[in-house]
Amino acid sequence: MKKENILVVAIICIAIAGALIYFNLKPDNDANANSVAHQATRSIEQKEIITAAKTSGIGWQSYAKGIDIAKTQDKPVFLYFHADWCTYCTKLKKTTFADRNVLNYLNDNFISIAIDTEKEKAFASQWGVKGLPTLWFLKSDSSKISNLPGYVGPDQFLTILKYIRTQSYEKMSFSEFVKTI
Repeated sequence: MKKENILVVAIICIAIAGALIYFNLKPDNDANANSVAHQATRSIEQKEIITAAKTSGIGWQSYAKGIDIAKTQDKPVFLYFHADWCTYCTKLKKTTFADRNVLNYLNDNFISIAIDTEKEKAFASQWGVKGLPTLWFLKSDSSKISNLPGYVGPDQFLTILKYIRTQSYEKMSFSEFVKTI
């Protein structure tokens, strides 16, 4: 897990714990009611932590590890080329990758690999990356499906993910697929 994802989950847990401590310190004359309320609160807390962990971010992998996982789990690969200085990469992270539907769909159906082009210039060159962000989609055996340069909004990206995941690219064009959904 990336440091940012771990930090987000930690902050959420601290906030939940703080809220629980605050609300549990209020005096309650009925001990039995307090016990039931505490159990309910604990159950809600556990659900929120699980939800926070699931939605805190994309499960990014390194290239080698991601390709191995994709083969083992027979899942397509989403390969994301980015850099810290890239304005549209930042926008993609804040909007598209933060969208709950996109996040869940990616984590459930794809193996996601992030490549920082500043740190791995030769790798980016090998993939023909000329601008950022660049998005590649691969089959589980790592053969190329297609690439997509530039920023894509959450709704369109989710549609693209479904197009790739259902292997509709083998039967129809993307515009034909859009008409079917």
